[in-house]
Amino acid sequence: TPASACSRGDGEGVASGGVPHAMAYNGSYPPGYSSGGLGARGRGGHSGEVQLQMPTDFDMDDEVDKLHGKVSLLKQMTGAIHDESNVRGRLIDQLEQTMSSAGSAMKDAKRKIDKAFKRSGGGHLAALVFFCLFVFLAFYVLYKMGKFIRFFTG
Repeated sequence: TPASACSRGDGEGVASGGVPHAMAYNGSYPPGYSSGGLGARGRGGHSGEVQLQMPTDFDMDDEVDKLHGKVSLLKQMTGAIHDESNVRGRLIDQLEQTMSSAGSAMKDAKRKIDKAFKRSGGGHLAALVFFCLFVFLAFYVLYKMGKFIRFFTG
């Protein structure tokens, strides 16, 4: 009721804007604002009464439009994040498939190398080692013979 908005049951008066006299504008807050913001229930125990002081230049429709714009921006950002996560998910799936095919190709190559090594046996490798040793010894002997011949000739 209007009478209850002007005074509380505890004898403390309420200013015209709904702010108790103790918190009324005293020069430190701009007009229309108070230190408490929302005025909650008083100490007198008024049940369910909340007093809200709003500035005189407050336009509810303008604030709703601003809020709608922010919600639309968040919705667009959410859609962009969703699209980006889908793209990254597909890239990860492709990477998994590529790695799987590379792993199977490596297994096939290893199997072929093992098969070729078993088929060739160790005889070819031993023959190659003996051939290299023979060539080295031949060059060594020819080198030493050249020094021996030069020693006697002069």
